[in-house]
Amino acid sequence: MKYPDPIDPGKLDLVMRDHDHVIYYEEKPLLSPGGNEIADPDIRLLKHILVKLTIYGKIDPYSVNSFAIFCFQKDHIAQDDDPLDRIFDQTFMHDPLVILKTKSAAKQSLLDADKALTYLEDHPAVLNLLFWGMPELGRRLTAFLDEISEGRFEDTPAVDELLSLIKEVYEGLMASQKAAVNMLSCMHRAGIMLPLMLVLRKITPSEYANAALTIKLNYELGNRPYPPFDIFEGKAVFTEIDRDRIGDAYQLFHEQAIKAMEHLSFYTGDAPEQQAGISDLIRAGESYNLEFKTSFRWDIRQEKKNPAIEHASLKTISAFLNSSGGQLLIGVEDDGRVEGIEIDKFDNDDKFLLHFWNMIKSSMGQELTPYIRTELEKINGGTVCLVRCMRSPMPVFLKQKGFDEEFYIRVGPSSASLEIREALKYIAERFA
Repeated sequence: MKYPDPIDPGKLDLVMRDHDHVIYYEEKPLLSPGGNEIADPDIRLLKHILVKLTIYGKIDPYSVNSFAIFCFQKDHIAQDDDPLDRIFDQTFMHDPLVILKTKSAAKQSLLDADKALTYLEDHPAVLNLLFWGMPELGRRLTAFLDEISEGRFEDTPAVDELLSLIKEVYEGLMASQKAAVNMLSCMHRAGIMLPLMLVLRKITPSEYANAALTIKLNYELGNRPYPPFDIFEGKAVFTEIDRDRIGDAYQLFHEQAIKAMEHLSFYTGDAPEQQAGISDLIRAGESYNLEFKTSFRWDIRQEKKNPAIEHASLKTISAFLNSSGGQLLIGVEDDGRVEGIEIDKFDNDDKFLLHFWNMIKSSMGQELTPYIRTELEKINGGTVCLVRCMRSPMPVFLKQKGFDEEFYIRVGPSSASLEIREALKYIAERFA
């Protein structure tokens, strides 16, 4: 798809629909390169994308920015078309951090000192980057591997064992994180490990930029070809560096890492710790901020739609909003077995989400939608709906038709309604 360059910010608009919001350009929905609408239930996310388009005055789906990551998620990850997943093993084996970690540290480094000696003598700034930045990256990498392997790795882990573990970590990412890893890996040719550690918040954007720059310098100074990984068939601008303007290159990597993390913050509720994927949540089991529901509206015992089943999910969501946030998995039995939202007998996933968001708006109010996110994922043959609820800045009363209006909070691993006096006291303390 061709986009106007530059764009006219006056022709951009944000339109509310029944179950989501969509960005318009020239009175038509703005589309991704794959023809998908730039639409989402989270109005904050779309406002962010619209503001960035306005500021930069261009639509660039082939770089590291919020619009591009959003489009890639829509066009590829959501369509079960993950370019990185298709060549994961090959990309992993070329990863500089993997090579560094799985071979003798005495023989391996991110930068070949012999080939780079003359260059480093003329560019002391690069020496500073290596001296101050790379040892910390090594420590971060070791800590990351210790964490995900639960300490079972030796100093030099086996390549096959590391590949299996990293692939498992990647498969557990959210769709938005997978999109960001794809974009960063393609743009910077820095492998899988570095973008993965960034999106999981194991390194900072500046640490990422330092390592990505060092990796690119190693390829440039050694006159070696970059590992092949082009997810855009030549349309994307592969980030080049000028060896004599190393500060500009670092700044570019840093800015793009920040843009990626800023985009991902809309999917994590700005939480300081990375939220787990659906499979991880199922394995964790129900808790104070995690609950499972077999269905959203279908009564298994009576084999029919039942508003009381809907009410059970809605009160959990409202309790999460009134407390410290939480996550609801719809389509999962109490014991963790995946039933799938197919049990609710909607024609398709879009119809399920339309009904879900209509129930949210009618029972809690349109103003609560920015604090609720939904994700759908196929697991073990069934589709699970993950509802992420942030901490609401306003009291949430559940007003579902056919039920009394009530105020819910989380008490242990369940939701409880408060009497009027209790609710007033809680609201005064919680929302003051």
